[in-house]
Amino acid sequence: MIRRGKWIDMQPLPFIPGSDIVGTIKELGSPELNSMFKVGDLVAAVVSSGGNAKYAKVKVKDLLLVPKGVDSVTALCISSTYVPAKYSLELARFKGTPMTGANVLVVGANGPTALASIDLALMEGANLYAIADKRHHGYLRSLGVKKCFTMNPQKWLPELEGTMDVVLDSVCLDGYESSAKALGPSGKLICTGMSATFTQGRIEGPFGIGDIRSLKSSYHKARATYMMRNTFYYDKMESFREQKSIWVQYFKYFCHIHTKGLLNPVVAVRVSLTMVSSLQKAIEHGDTPYGVCVATPWRTREDLVKIERD
Repeated sequence: MIRRGKWIDMQPLPFIPGSDIVGTIKELGSPELNSMFKVGDLVAAVVSSGGNAKYAKVKVKDLLLVPKGVDSVTALCISSTYVPAKYSLELARFKGTPMTGANVLVVGANGPTALASIDLALMEGANLYAIADKRHHGYLRSLGVKKCFTMNPQKWLPELEGTMDVVLDSVCLDGYESSAKALGPSGKLICTGMSATFTQGRIEGPFGIGDIRSLKSSYHKARATYMMRNTFYYDKMESFREQKSIWVQYFKYFCHIHTKGLLNPVVAVRVSLTMVSSLQKAIEHGDTPYGVCVATPWRTREDLVKIERD
């Protein structure tokens, strides 16, 4: 959506997409940085743009050291999906207790971070309910989701209204109204995105001012943050910048349990740098496999074909 100029947080042109990156340090900007990192270290970072490139210039304060035994693709999947999913679930948690037996509804359940949230909630013994297009229901049920519903709130709200302990909503179909109604008396709504605001066509403003989708998205975010009961708006970039130490601990934790064989992120597809634009179009239309889509800038399309064959 950023590429098409239709997102809430637009970047100035020329714009290089890619916000989650993992790579090897090629050069350090000053000698004193050697005490923290060294050339050849495998590191991860969350950036506002510039990730889909062979080289990226990143401030040292934004780097995470990838633990030994974790490959670059796995580290990328953990940073881009499992860490944000963990943040969302922690916001929803009741007094620090596990979600065992809790009813958890995930709206937009087929997305990579939503799938990570489902994985983590199932590990804790939660009862999972999913909202997604019907074509995704079979896969979601295979993961352990208790019941799936289509996107139309009129189809699922009569059954779920007032019953959920946690709702994770990355879609914002109706300004989070239906998600809020699904909450039980002490339930919590975690808003993690608003893709529907930008994908359902132009929203014409009054007096001929044109498309007001950006204004509407800002309103939804403010309303979720300040006006809605038991509702929290989670922003990945803000959490990385403002709570870096917590992000680091979550990242290290998931890397650790991966090395123990307890967590294996799903990679949807790997593409070379020349295929990024085609991949983004496929993501927009939901035409990619489940999991994280990874761009591998140092590999060509021929290299990736060889990997698939091997």
